[in-house]
Amino acid sequence: MEEILRAPGLGGGGVPRYARTDLEIAGAHVRTGDLVLLDNGAANHDAAVFTDPDSFDIDRPAVPHLSFGHGAHYCIGAPLARIELQVVFSQLAARFPTLKLGCAPEELSFNAHVLTGGLTALPVTW
Repeated sequence: MEEILRAPGLGGGGVPRYARTDLEIAGAHVRTGDLVLLDNGAANHDAAVFTDPDSFDIDRPAVPHLSFGHGAHYCIGAPLARIELQVVFSQLAARFPTLKLGCAPEELSFNAHVLTGGLTALPVTW
Protein backbone atom coordinates (compact mmCIF):
# COMPACT_ATOMS: atom_id res chain seq x y z
CA MET A 1 0.00 0.00 0.00
CA GLU A 2 2.75 2.45 0.91
CA GLU A 3 4.42 2.02 -2.51
CA ILE A 4 1.11 2.78 -4.22
CA LEU A 5 0.81 5.95 -2.15
CA ARG A 6 4.44 6.97 -2.79
CA ALA A 7 4.66 6.27 -6.50
CA PRO A 8 2.11 8.51 -8.27
CA GLY A 9 3.86 11.86 -7.82
CA LEU A 10 4.46 13.59 -11.15
CA GLY A 11 5.77 16.88 -9.84
CA GLY A 12 4.75 20.16 -11.36
CA GLY A 13 2.38 21.03 -8.54
CA GLY A 14 2.87 21.74 -4.92
CA VAL A 15 1.43 22.52 -1.55
CA PRO A 16 1.46 26.31 -1.03
CA ARG A 17 3.24 27.62 2.05
CA TYR A 18 4.82 30.92 3.06
CA ALA A 19 8.42 31.14 4.22
CA ARG A 20 8.68 32.02 7.91
CA THR A 21 12.32 33.07 7.68
CA ASP A 22 14.90 34.04 5.08
CA LEU A 23 16.72 31.04 3.66
CA GLU A 24 18.63 29.79 0.67
CA ILE A 25 17.69 26.60 -1.16
CA ALA A 26 19.84 25.27 -4.00
CA GLY A 27 21.22 28.75 -4.66
CA ALA A 28 17.82 30.46 -4.64
CA HIS A 29 17.17 33.10 -1.98
CA VAL A 30 13.76 32.85 -0.30
CA ARG A 31 12.64 35.81 1.81
CA THR A 32 10.29 35.75 4.77
CA GLY A 33 6.72 35.85 3.45
CA ASP A 34 7.58 34.48 -0.02
CA LEU A 35 5.18 31.89 -1.39
CA VAL A 36 6.86 28.50 -1.85
CA LEU A 37 5.39 25.32 -3.30
CA LEU A 38 6.35 22.09 -1.56
CA ASP A 39 6.34 19.21 -4.04
CA ASN A 40 5.58 16.03 -2.09
CA GLY A 41 5.90 14.02 -5.30
CA ALA A 42 9.51 15.13 -5.70
CA ALA A 43 10.21 14.34 -2.04
CA ASN A 44 8.72 10.88 -2.54
CA HIS A 45 11.27 10.28 -5.30
CA ASP A 46 14.38 11.39 -3.39
CA ALA A 47 17.27 9.07 -4.29
CA ALA A 48 18.79 9.69 -0.85
CA VAL A 49 15.74 7.97 0.70
CA PHE A 50 14.47 5.56 -1.96
CA THR A 51 16.53 3.05 -3.94
CA ASP A 52 15.67 3.44 -7.64
CA PRO A 53 13.09 6.09 -6.69
CA ASP A 54 11.39 6.43 -10.08
CA SER A 55 10.46 2.76 -10.36
CA PHE A 56 7.33 1.22 -8.89
CA ASP A 57 8.41 -1.74 -6.76
CA ILE A 58 5.54 -3.45 -4.97
CA ASP A 59 8.12 -5.40 -2.90
CA ARG A 60 9.91 -2.23 -1.74
CA PRO A 61 10.23 -2.16 2.05
CA ALA A 62 7.91 0.46 3.51
CA VAL A 63 9.86 3.71 3.84
CA PRO A 64 8.22 6.85 5.22
CA HIS A 65 6.89 9.11 2.46
CA LEU A 66 5.15 12.47 2.35
CA SER A 67 2.01 11.56 0.42
CA PHE A 68 -0.14 12.67 3.35
CA GLY A 69 2.09 15.57 4.41
CA HIS A 70 4.07 15.82 7.64
CA GLY A 71 3.93 17.32 11.12
CA ALA A 72 1.24 19.90 11.75
CA HIS A 73 0.09 19.54 8.14
CA TYR A 74 -0.30 15.74 8.25
CA CYS A 75 -3.62 14.67 6.73
CA ILE A 76 -6.13 13.85 9.45
CA GLY A 77 -7.80 11.38 7.07
CA ALA A 78 -4.63 9.39 6.33
CA PRO A 79 -5.51 6.37 8.50
CA LEU A 80 -8.97 6.09 6.91
CA ALA A 81 -7.50 6.48 3.40
CA ARG A 82 -5.00 3.68 4.11
CA ILE A 83 -7.79 1.37 5.33
CA GLU A 84 -9.93 2.15 2.28
CA LEU A 85 -7.05 1.49 -0.10
CA GLN A 86 -6.13 -1.76 1.64
CA VAL A 87 -9.70 -3.01 1.37
CA VAL A 88 -10.05 -2.00 -2.28
CA PHE A 89 -6.77 -3.49 -3.44
CA SER A 90 -7.15 -6.68 -1.40
CA GLN A 91 -10.58 -7.33 -2.94
CA LEU A 92 -10.06 -6.03 -6.48
CA ALA A 93 -8.12 -9.03 -7.81
CA ALA A 94 -10.47 -11.48 -6.11
CA ARG A 95 -13.53 -9.77 -7.59
CA PHE A 96 -12.05 -9.22 -11.07
CA PRO A 97 -9.34 -11.88 -11.58
CA THR A 98 -8.88 -11.03 -15.28
CA LEU A 99 -8.69 -7.25 -14.73
CA LYS A 100 -6.06 -5.60 -16.93
CA LEU A 101 -5.18 -2.21 -18.34
CA GLY A 102 -7.30 -1.40 -21.39
CA CYS A 103 -4.60 0.59 -23.23
CA ALA A 104 -0.85 0.82 -23.53
CA PRO A 105 0.69 2.45 -20.42
CA GLU A 106 2.17 5.26 -22.53
CA GLU A 107 -1.36 6.22 -23.63
CA LEU A 108 -2.38 7.16 -20.06
CA SER A 109 -2.64 10.87 -19.41
CA PHE A 110 -2.48 12.77 -16.14
CA ASN A 111 -4.45 15.79 -14.97
CA ALA A 112 -1.94 18.57 -14.30
CA HIS A 113 -4.65 21.18 -13.64
CA VAL A 114 -5.49 20.15 -10.10
CA LEU A 115 -3.36 20.00 -6.97
CA THR A 116 -3.85 16.27 -6.48
CA GLY A 117 -3.11 15.33 -10.10
CA GLY A 118 -4.10 11.80 -11.01
CA LEU A 119 -5.14 10.06 -14.19
CA THR A 120 -7.68 11.68 -16.50
CA ALA A 121 -9.03 8.17 -17.20
CA LEU A 122 -8.10 4.57 -16.40
CA PRO A 123 -9.46 2.24 -19.09
CA VAL A 124 -9.61 -1.38 -17.96
CA THR A 125 -11.00 -4.66 -19.27
CA TRP A 126 -11.93 -7.91 -17.53
